[in-house]
Amino acid sequence: MQASAAKDQLRRQHLAQRHCDAGAEMAEQDDLTAAIAHYQRAAALDHDNADAYVGLGDSYLYADLPADAYRAYKQALAANPRHAEAHFCVAEVLGKRGLLRQALSALKRAIACDPKRAYYYYRLSDLYMQAGFPELAEDSLVQAIKLAPDDGFYHYKLGELHFGRGRLEKAVSAYQEAVKRSPLDDFYHVRLAAAQLRLGRRADALGLLERAVLIEPENRAYRYLLGELLLVMGRLEVACEHLRRAGYLDHYDRDYVRRVKTRSGELGPDDSLVLISYDSRPLQA
Repeated sequence: MQASAAKDQLRRQHLAQRHCDAGAEMAEQDDLTAAIAHYQRAAALDHDNADAYVGLGDSYLYADLPADAYRAYKQALAANPRHAEAHFCVAEVLGKRGLLRQALSALKRAIACDPKRAYYYYRLSDLYMQAGFPELAEDSLVQAIKLAPDDGFYHYKLGELHFGRGRLEKAVSAYQEAVKRSPLDDFYHVRLAAAQLRLGRRADALGLLERAVLIEPENRAYRYLLGELLLVMGRLEVACEHLRRAGYLDHYDRDYVRRVKTRSGELGPDDSLVLISYDSRPLQA
């Protein structure tokens, strides 16, 4: 009798796992209705399968059904109170609702269950920033970096935190670490250039913007910023070439093209040079 019951349980668990695999495949194909059906079947076959409930919650979330997603994640925790991803998903839903205190608690529980996940610390940092605790946010990012030192993204996020707080030298150091680990990520070069410009290091910023343009030659914003900087540095001919190229890359935006052509001298002289700053406030030069 017991052997038969154990055999039946194993069969149900096997079928549940097959439905979980099918649900994941359907989710990857953006067939959320089918994914939800498979995960529901998996959960019905194996009530203790927390992964099935998490997959169900994710599918609900992608289908823009956050309340159903939240219930599924809570069911996952009922099945396995130590399921780190379920705690993390609960924190994400709560955070999007603006329930920051509850979200922080849930995310801390996720970290307690799986303290080696760098991404959890990054999300904890975001929540701390939203809640107005920048020092704790910094500590969380530092922990993420310790766990994943070769991931440029966490260094970049630390740079953003320092930049936003006016700690420009620390921002430069963090951005440099991001660039070192992800040398083909154009945006990291641009953010490092912005910090260097704030510190008055135009030559350093110029090299970084030139590198960003080499990586993404069709990016109009990079060419425009490079052209602006070259104008400030008195290199008019090459500056105008980049500005003309910026206009060419987006010839449907009339206002943008007018601005670029004015800056490059094609629409007449400009009395003052307007630079684009990090916080969008114009700086006269």
